[in-house]
Amino acid sequence: MSRNVVLTLALLGGTLMNMQAHAQVSITDIPALPLSGAAQPSTTPTPVPTTPVTPPTVTTLPAVNPPLAQPHTAKLQGPQSVQAGTATMWDVLLSNTGNTAISLQHGACDVRFEVLNAAGQVVRTTPKDAICTLQIVGTNVAPGQTGELQKIRWEGKNDQNQNVPAGTYTIRSVFNGDGVLVRPADFTVTVR
Repeated sequence: MSRNVVLTLALLGGTLMNMQAHAQVSITDIPALPLSGAAQPSTTPTPVPTTPVTPPTVTTLPAVNPPLAQPHTAKLQGPQSVQAGTATMWDVLLSNTGNTAISLQHGACDVRFEVLNAAGQVVRTTPKDAICTLQIVGTNVAPGQTGELQKIRWEGKNDQNQNVPAGTYTIRSVFNGDGVLVRPADFTVTVR
């Protein structure tokens, strides 16, 4: 045997021994070595189509309760265009699409919200210094009806209490009370 063949077998043997510790390998799994003097195949890589990478969804909202089992929809209702620095209110609405009443007994701070910029970054979380009373709020929604869970207020500011730049923002909210979770649809708002 020539020195090149012995060296090649020694290298392949060492590789096979290392690979067997991790997985079963058969001789058919080893690619063939090119013949010396044979024409080499083209090494131009095939272009791989690129797809935009969606950043992972980051949220600061609590979600400890299971979703409300009764058929329902939830949404935010309010202005779609606001002035940065001006306090604005949105209603968190719960619509009962089932056949039995939805009755929730919850606290005054069971609705939380966050605001995301166009890049998907959270720029405003629910204020940490919110004063929550020990008041119990009752929300009763009959079949086919819509009721207000609570209101949220945003001043068009970020967590550093600075006005956000003009642009498109998404308000994301969650009701996490009375042992259930209700997730209203995201709401898009334009800040001027």
